Amino acid sequence: MESFHLKELIRVLHGKFIIGNPNLLVKGISIDSRTIKKGEAYFAIKGSRYNGHDFINEAIDKGAVATVYSEDITNFVKSFSKFPSLIETNDTIVALGDFAKFYRSKFQNTKIIGITGSNGKTTTKEILASILGKKGRAFSNKGNLNNRIGLPLSIFQLTSDTEYAVFELGTSLHGEIKILSDILKPDEGLITNIGFSHLKTFISTEGVFKEKKILFENVKEDGCIVINNDNSFLKTIQNIDNHQIVTFAIDTSADVYVKNIELYSNKTDFDLFYKGNSVKVSIHAKGRFNVENALAAASCAIGLGFSLDEIKEGIETFTPPKMRMETLITSSGVVLINDAYNANPSSIQQAIQAVLQCYAGKKINLVLGDMLELGDKSADYHFELGKFIANQNIASVSLVGNMMVNTRNAIGNKDVFYSDNQDNLLKHLEQISVDENYLFLFKGSRGMKLEEIYAKFYSILEQRR
Repeated sequence: MESFHLKELIRVLHGKFIIGNPNLLVKGISIDSRTIKKGEAYFAIKGSRYNGHDFINEAIDKGAVATVYSEDITNFVKSFSKFPSLIETNDTIVALGDFAKFYRSKFQNTKIIGITGSNGKTTTKEILASILGKKGRAFSNKGNLNNRIGLPLSIFQLTSDTEYAVFELGTSLHGEIKILSDILKPDEGLITNIGFSHLKTFISTEGVFKEKKILFENVKEDGCIVINNDNSFLKTIQNIDNHQIVTFAIDTSADVYVKNIELYSNKTDFDLFYKGNSVKVSIHAKGRFNVENALAAASCAIGLGFSLDEIKEGIETFTPPKMRMETLITSSGVVLINDAYNANPSSIQQAIQAVLQCYAGKKINLVLGDMLELGDKSADYHFELGKFIANQNIASVSLVGNMMVNTRNAIGNKDVFYSDNQDNLLKHLEQISVDENYLFLFKGSRGMKLEEIYAKFYSILEQRR
């Protein structure tokens, strides 16, 4: 983050300035008293598991020069080791977003891209960042820093030499995309797809679409909107005043499209087309759905004026994020694939189809955990997943979680193990006799922590040598 004067913070927050030097130079923003650096301003955020107001003293002791707070601190203000600048505000989360919006406005020469969607946000973001990085200094927000706290903290990492910045926007609450996209004000917006995500909140895919499409309303005038013509919801968005439109698709007509997809166990090849020109691309990622992610990223880059050759170079040097079809091969040749970063009905089906397509001849074994946040119809969605699996060429299925019992009931005659306990799941996996023809796909919602079972199972198999 680039330094700013305290008076800027005071002015933007419209808070009550209690004490301090308005001309003080502040070096950064922090919400974590454990990692705060000397010269930074501390925002006391109240979360579900902690209250930042409890750590104001610690932040000051470590060198915080200003504190933004919203709760009464008069009871312990006398215990401050020294008096920092104090700004009182009604809501520190709102204040954090307000200052992030102001800070983002300083970077008018930086091309800002906002990405949301039900599936593929992170992978698409990282592919796009790889492409953009071939032409200039590119930044992308990391991990799950895509909410009302994470997005502002990510925006604060922009510096004057940042030429491109890609931000993933996540949502689990009504109105969150409106808030986030208003903070970001992107030059370009992309919705990867609309599917079965966060249905506990949004009830239906129509509700997901209503929430996600608000991103486009906050794209800057004369900016670019990238539309997935293969998605039945998104293709209905035809014209948005004063915006450039770039469409992409695999199965239908669009501005940017691909042909000749060739799927392998360690890469995927395809031909990328735009305006009568084409280039052959090889991405180091498995599955047709990663072609869709690459196509979405390529379309964003085209909207920013990149050539097909520049896009090819960026895609081919992309490295997939952790827990996205992450693959380990044991010394005995058993393939373990960790795609357990998150899960919903469509993403699990995509992952299963990917391993079936990329590993012809392998004995495909599924290790699946509950899909969370699916709302009142969660049992139905898990049951439908079981019906899908029943029609696939799967050797065995191992299920864990309260909802996966519905998947088990729908699968039928296949070799199925079910437990609501992860320890039992690991014991079951340990008993399986495997050889070099076996493949295990681990997939479940992040809260199921299947990556831990994945790592333990790999160690067990390696110890069998």
